[in-house]
Amino acid sequence: MNTFSEFIGSFYLWREAFIVASVSGAICGFLGVYVILRRIVFVSVALTQVSSFGVVLAFYIQTLSIGALATFVDPFVFSILITSLAALFFALKKNYFPVSQEAIIGFGFILTSALILILGSSLPHGADDIDSVLFGSAVVVDAKDLFIIPINALLVFVVHVVLFKDLLFVSFDTETAKLFNYPVEVLNIVLYLSLALVISLTTRALGALPVFALLILPPMIAFQLLENVKAIFILSMVLGIVSAMLGYYFSFEFSLPTGASIAFCASVLFLISFVLREFKIYLLSFMKKVGI
Repeated sequence: MNTFSEFIGSFYLWREAFIVASVSGAICGFLGVYVILRRIVFVSVALTQVSSFGVVLAFYIQTLSIGALATFVDPFVFSILITSLAALFFALKKNYFPVSQEAIIGFGFILTSALILILGSSLPHGADDIDSVLFGSAVVVDAKDLFIIPINALLVFVVHVVLFKDLLFVSFDTETAKLFNYPVEVLNIVLYLSLALVISLTTRALGALPVFALLILPPMIAFQLLENVKAIFILSMVLGIVSAMLGYYFSFEFSLPTGASIAFCASVLFLISFVLREFKIYLLSFMKKVGI
């Protein structure tokens, strides 16, 4: 209890970071439902890694003696630009290569991971900078994150609310949507660019690991527990926020890395939901057998 009181008492120290993480959890949980519906988990993995590469590349360019250019290189801008280009590539699904898209995604993940390590080793703080980008410190965020991330999250949410029925229909049945002349390609671009924007902004603030966890685990839990689609979206957002809140608390309680703590809490919630689902199935089966 004393530790919890200390946690609440020190709220002023981590208020901004907590707000950013909670907003990130909510919007990642929302978009993650589409990731699960469309079975594009590997795309989200690749985009988080590409986003991390954009951040590291920006840091690397800032260390070079290339005059005024380094001054205008912003990690946010680089991350958004590179991730958006990758998202467009995945959204358009053109047959540029004689191999599957999954293979290209794997190639992109390997290439960007290697470049992160190579460029990161040249940074002044080396391993510390890489750890911050990949795993997230999430303890101190830039003042601008407190405005940029919530505003962009709200913008993405509003766009998706307006296009909710169309995006949902295309996600469930792309071929039928094409038959009914839905702008499938445009809707794909909207979804993938939304993912690119959110992943870029949140990865810069939290790190790749917690962002990927918040994108995947809350919707997986919601799908296990619920069947109503709208309820799944709502629960996924709530779980994203709860994962961030618990992550911060246990990070404070046990002096854990905050980004890893958020990912771990989301994982524990998933395991709990799995047990609850199995118990529900067993209970229904038992009740059926005894005629209840």
